[in-house]
Amino acid sequence: SEPPKSPGESASVPVGISRRIRAPDETDQTCFKHWFMQEEQRCYMQKFGRRHYYVNCWHQENHESVAMWKIYASPGAGVAIITTGGRIDHSLSSNAEPLYLGKVKYQDPDIIEIGGRNAFDPLLIKRTSYSYEREVRLVLWDTQDFHDPLEKFSWNDEKMRFEDIIEDNRPINAGRLLDCDVETLIEKIIISPFAPAWYLSMINRLMGALRLEIPVFASKLLSNPSTIS
Repeated sequence: SEPPKSPGESASVPVGISRRIRAPDETDQTCFKHWFMQEEQRCYMQKFGRRHYYVNCWHQENHESVAMWKIYASPGAGVAIITTGGRIDHSLSSNAEPLYLGKVKYQDPDIIEIGGRNAFDPLLIKRTSYSYEREVRLVLWDTQDFHDPLEKFSWNDEKMRFEDIIEDNRPINAGRLLDCDVETLIEKIIISPFAPAWYLSMINRLMGALRLEIPVFASKLLSNPSTIS
């Protein structure tokens, strides 16, 4: 599967967009109204389209993170599944649904980008305060039963707002099941450095019971550093 496209170019003011979409005889005011309507349309489609996205989150790093262990595996009985982008792709290749893999972009929430976006950009943005997560997201976009809140496309030019919005009151699907070759997906398993001593042998017994040949290692995060004799 190919990753999401990169975000489009951004401009600091609406004029940056209006110059690209305006007709030769359009006034600045008319052009701004057209731009504003498109932004309103995008916001509604993004709001109602959230239910059609399914996200699986990973941490990208070449070494262990104390913060990630303490936050996501507290109080210690946790494991880290080690994989690669290639393994994720191959392990899920039997599924018909297209899957997309992309790195999360961390930015100040007070910064508003104005410019061309694709449908995946809002899914790959988080506050800068979460940058320690170094997150990568696997995204499934279900377009089979898409709801259009602007089907009537009733735009009030005076209020600069859409009217007759069609709500989507269907129950939200909590997730999606996908076929996955677990032994292809998982390169190895690392036991939390804060886990009790018996935890490693228990995970190994579990691998045996499930007939999975996946190597399991104890974390070396709290081990003494190597010395030169």
